[in-house]
Amino acid sequence: MIKVALVFGGKSPEHPVSIVSAKSVYSNIDRGKFKVNLLAITKQGDFFIGEGCFDFLEKGDTSGVKQTDCGIFKSFDVVFPVLHGPFGEDGTIQGMLDFLGIPYVGCGVEASAISMHKGISRDLFKIANIPQPEYIYFSKNETENAIAKIVNSFKFPVFVKPCKGGSSIGISKVKTKEELRKAIENAFKYDSEVIVEEGVRVTKELEVAVLGNNELTVSPPGGLIPGDEFYTYEDKYIETKTKFEIPAKIPKDLEQKIKNMAKKAFKTVKGKGMARIDFLYDEEKSSVVINEINTIPGFTEISMYPKLMALCGYSFKALITKLIELALNND
Repeated sequence: MIKVALVFGGKSPEHPVSIVSAKSVYSNIDRGKFKVNLLAITKQGDFFIGEGCFDFLEKGDTSGVKQTDCGIFKSFDVVFPVLHGPFGEDGTIQGMLDFLGIPYVGCGVEASAISMHKGISRDLFKIANIPQPEYIYFSKNETENAIAKIVNSFKFPVFVKPCKGGSSIGISKVKTKEELRKAIENAFKYDSEVIVEEGVRVTKELEVAVLGNNELTVSPPGGLIPGDEFYTYEDKYIETKTKFEIPAKIPKDLEQKIKNMAKKAFKTVKGKGMARIDFLYDEEKSSVVINEINTIPGFTEISMYPKLMALCGYSFKALITKLIELALNND
């Protein structure tokens, strides 16, 4: 039987979301094919193994775990990282696993690092001629020059985001130049670089799931209409006011265009295994631009990635099996 390490928690602000995603994967993995071992990473970066990993991270109960180190990965045939955000989705743990020679689910070091950095991924999308909003990214000592450029060259509203992050943490929608500095200062709490993107008119956010290494399965787009001004962390995981369309109600020619854009974006960042790719759609203008690519998308019961792959015939259990097979076979 194949020995799988399910790794979750981590040092990211998305630590709580990782736990919820891991619980869903743990509940749906095929026990007839895989022997699952839970491996928790604390917010301090310490490794613990044992059946009590969920209770340990959520309640501090140490009775069902024991502390270990990264050498434990050599005990497994494959690793399934469910680590959203920095120190999990950004190539760090992928590099460690490559060094140890252990196969793992999802994108490699290059795709993970590129996709986590919203500025660098936008630079590559620009080279690949994938439509996207205007943007600028900068470090703290470049803030004054960046603000001057934004005020003079961008149309408000703009979105201010940490360059490396997810789950809408640290993101602000800024409607006036007076609000801009405060939003930038807030984003710098989560990363050393900040990206500001010119707002585009959006009637629907569209998300596409990609599965595969060389031969890709690309789902039809799913639509979401945020309950807030944009899809905030609170709306994603607490208030859940957003309405979903799975699949999205869009013209067939637009659906194919978005699927082609998703495939191109995945290949541009050298993706492997899986990704969820998000787009911004203006129904009145029939225009669509890429928003971002997520290499370890949410795996909660309400997450779009498993829901979209279900449109392609994959149950949650079959999807997990396929992802592990892709990690082991690399084809």
